[in-house]
Formats: sequence, structure tokens, C-alpha cells
Amino acid sequence: MFEFTFLFKIRSKFKKAIFIIYKKKEMYMHIIAQYGIILLIFLRIVGFIIAIEFFCDLKESKFKILIIGWFFWILAGCSAISLSIIENLLLFDIFRLINGITTTVSLLFVMMGLFTYFRDISGKALAILSVTFVCVPIITFLLGFFSIAFNLTSPFIFLTIVGYSFLSIKERKNFKKNFSIKSYYWYIIVLLSFYIYFVSFVIFLFQGYSFGFYSDDFSIPMFVNYLIGTISTIALIIYSIHLEYDISKIQKFKLRDKYSHDLGNIIQVIYSAANLTNVDEDLNKEKAENLNLIQKKCEEAAKLIKDIREN
Repeated sequence: MFEFTFLFKIRSKFKKAIFIIYKKKEMYMHIIAQYGIILLIFLRIVGFIIAIEFFCDLKESKFKILIIGWFFWILAGCSAISLSIIENLLLFDIFRLINGITTTVSLLFVMMGLFTYFRDISGKALAILSVTFVCVPIITFLLGFFSIAFNLTSPFIFLTIVGYSFLSIKERKNFKKNFSIKSYYWYIIVLLSFYIYFVSFVIFLFQGYSFGFYSDDFSIPMFVNYLIGTISTIALIIYSIHLEYDISKIQKFKLRDKYSHDLGNIIQVIYSAANLTNVDEDLNKEKAENLNLIQKKCEEAAKLIKDIREN
């Protein structure tokens, strides 16, 4: 009788545990959070399309990194918005974890993709960081430290921004040499917006909030979170466009100088040869006129090349 009662209690507790894990949860997301996430998804789709357009036109590997980053960032937004319709507690926590992981991985790829404008990035280093950003939250979650697992996104974002800041400062000579002052200003805006985001999140974290502010209660921190997120994403898109514009402009100038210089040398040789040939007194009138025409056209071409270099 004792054994039967003991087994019955264990079975009851097991059933209760399963019920707690899979119970329905009335979870509603505030309208500001919903619209904030939708706006962020839209902006990330814009960044994703821009990266694809650049890749189709230029076929450079850095745009593959950016495409991956923007794609994961879109997935992060989709996983966040899905939290408003998920009632199962276990699924809710899993999607919340996915949201945090995809957010950190996406920002890592976007930032490293932008850094490749200054210097090549090691694929192995990027892979190690990606695996770390994925595995650490999952292991933390499986160990039962749910709150820590959900909030690991913020320090990972901070580490990514600090790393990008440090690497960019290290390459400041290359920055000043190849990029315009507008790109530098947008670079500062991007960094400031992300640093403000992190500092504000740390403050809100100590006030009892968690990453994403996925709650049905309106709060000033929720509004500030999505406002800063929107501003930083817009700044990031504009910054990436400015970088590509500056690179294209520099490449155009280099090609212009290269080909104008080479053409100038060729024309100079033709002009000199025609001038030497024209000295020959045995030339008939028709040949002399042709040589004079060659010299005249060479002078016109030289003037045109000079105008191209100046403009």
C-alpha cells in the first residue's frame, strides 16, 4: 500500500510538472511593442534588399556577410512578433531564446560585413564568434538560468559594438583616406545610438525589465527601447550606403586617373611620331596634310584628357 501511494504521488507530481511546462499562458504584447517590431522588420528588409542589390552589381564577398546578417535580423524580428500569438509557455521561452540568438548573430554579421570595407575579416574568427553567440545562450537556457539566457543578447551586442569601434579606430588612417566626412559622421551616429541603447538597457535591466520589452504593459523604457532601435537601424542603413558610395567614387577616380594617364602616354607617342615624320622634306602634300591632321587630333585628345582629369 505504501509503495502504491508513493508511486501515485510521483506520478501526480510528474503530471503536474508536465502541465506547468505546457500550460497555456495568456500573453499579450503592447501595441507599441508590436508596431515597433513591425517597423524594425521593415527596415531590416530594406537593408537586406540593399545588400542583395550591391551583391548582384559588384559580386563582392562582403555583401554575402551583410546579406546573412540582415536575413538573421529579419528572422529575429519575426520570432519577436510571433511571441504575441504564442500561448504555450515552453514555445514562448524557446522563441524568446531564438529571438535573442538571431539578434546577436545578425548584428555580428552586419558589423563585420561593414568592417570589411576597411580590412578583410577571417572566416574562422567569424565562425567561432557565431558559434559562441549561439551555444552560450542555449547552454545557459538548458541549465535552467532562463533570465540570464534571455538577457545575454545585450552584452553580446555590446561586445560586438566595442569590437567594431576598436577595429575601426585601428583603421582610422584608412577611414580618413578612403571615406568622406559624411560617412564618418554616420559612423559616429551608429556607434552613439548603439552605446545609448546598451546603457539604457542596463539601467532598465536593474529596474526589472528584460530584453525585448515583450509585455502588455506600456512603459517609458519600452518606448525608448524601440525608438533607439529604430534610429540605430536607420543610421546603420544610411551608413552602409555612404560607405559603398565612397568606395565606388574612389574606384571611379582611380580608374579615371589610370586610363587618362595611359591614354595620354599613347597620344604623346603618336604625336611625337607624327611630328618627327613631318620633318621629312620628301613627303608629298597629301601625306603632310594627314600628319598635320593627326597632330591636331592628338592635341584635341590631350586637351580632352586634361578636362577629364580636372573634372
